[in-house]
Amino acid sequence: MHIQAAVHKNRYQDSVRLMQISRQAGELPGVHKVLALLGTDSNKKVLSDLGLLDAEIAAATANDLVVCVEADSPEAAQAAFAEVDLRLRSGTVETQAGQEKPKSLEDAVGRLPGANFAMISLPGQFAKLDVISALEQNLNVMLFSDNISLEDELDLKKIAVKKKLLLMGPDCGTAIVNGVALALANIVRRGDIGIAAASGTGIQEVSCLIDRFGGGVSHAIGVGGRDLRAEIGGTMMCHAIRTLAEDPGTKRLILLSKPGAPAVMDKVLNTARETGLEVVACLLGAGEKSLPGMTLAPTLEEAAFTAMGQKVPELKIAPALRERAKKLAPERRYLRGLFSGGTLCYEALYILRDSLEVESNVALKPELKLHYPAKGSAHYCMDLGEDEFTVGRPHPIIDLSLRLEWLAENLTVPTVKVVLLDLVLGYGANRDPASDLLAGLAKIWKKPADGGPLILAHVCGTDNDPQKLAVQEEMLDKAGIFLFPTNAQAARAALTLVRGQF
Repeated sequence: MHIQAAVHKNRYQDSVRLMQISRQAGELPGVHKVLALLGTDSNKKVLSDLGLLDAEIAAATANDLVVCVEADSPEAAQAAFAEVDLRLRSGTVETQAGQEKPKSLEDAVGRLPGANFAMISLPGQFAKLDVISALEQNLNVMLFSDNISLEDELDLKKIAVKKKLLLMGPDCGTAIVNGVALALANIVRRGDIGIAAASGTGIQEVSCLIDRFGGGVSHAIGVGGRDLRAEIGGTMMCHAIRTLAEDPGTKRLILLSKPGAPAVMDKVLNTARETGLEVVACLLGAGEKSLPGMTLAPTLEEAAFTAMGQKVPELKIAPALRERAKKLAPERRYLRGLFSGGTLCYEALYILRDSLEVESNVALKPELKLHYPAKGSAHYCMDLGEDEFTVGRPHPIIDLSLRLEWLAENLTVPTVKVVLLDLVLGYGANRDPASDLLAGLAKIWKKPADGGPLILAHVCGTDNDPQKLAVQEEMLDKAGIFLFPTNAQAARAALTLVRGQF
């Protein structure tokens, strides 16, 4: 095995783009892994753990690009380096013939005077000044960066609210504005349902279900996962709610979040109630009840269908799945969930909570918490998109290699009965996740005599996404993976099978 690294000085690149380039270069023959990442302290720690931290890499800064390759030979490694360089250079764009890219935010605004929106994806320690600059120029901001202090987040959001602008983030990876999918988002039908959310995959699941079952979305505004904490006080969630209420195309409103600070949740719900819109609030795990002008939904699925005025479809276990389940060896009794979407994992845990003791790195109960790198031995569901799994490697929505590593381990365990998966489509996601999954399974798994474990999956996406929902589902179905139209239905089906109630 040949491992090699190189440092490119002053070659800062967007982290999402680096993830995609890493995956693409890693697909070359003889190449096992490519890491293209910035020389931040956290990334250098990853490289140190891999034994790659030499003096040159140790001296790299957050503006320097570090490329590491693991390959069968020096020749294969050089091919990977060349592929990374080619893709970096091919991504260089010009605004007009012969005109270089803008050198600053001010320069960009000067060239596009009608712009009112900026997307910022810088290392967290450098992002604050650029966000302030954007807000001062009356630009709404989508802030993909993380590692920003709570104090700075609150300061920035107060500035935005005072100027009646949106600050989506930090760590906001999903939004839909005026029908335009931003970052990791899906192409959904336009309609009159507005979404305000502290959850990226929550937006994706709900907006895709609305599209799939005949509804439409006006806008989906992400606010960052920490907005409902006591320190932030729901500042941007409340502002997003008021902004959506002022939009003439928004008639109904969905709020999405994991439970936040109780006082903050009350503040957010009261703000939503004051809009006069029909409101559905899904604060995952916070219960289900009716309030004046508002419905609290316990799951993403329930939120989507309630907002559309439809009943949740009845769970159907296909006859072929029942027959496969009957043939499983009696010692198979455990559920394993391997998720790329954090909120999808959380929704599954909520559905399973009263019937199974399910361990997780995002567990609902402290006693069921799995601390990295621990793995459960009975029932467990893992959010493989959590930070501890993605430092120095692409997110599992983009790259399936981490999921395949976990599948290789779990599919060969004779006591595992059901494996539960999600696949997330859309811009920024894996270009063909079903193909990558099936190709990986062919290498790592030879089905035992009883045909188990059973693999259940939900594909979060639409037919207008680049990957095409119908195309992805057809490939999985032909391969013997059992599909469900919602993440919640897949979780309920897994529970039914594990309990033998089919």
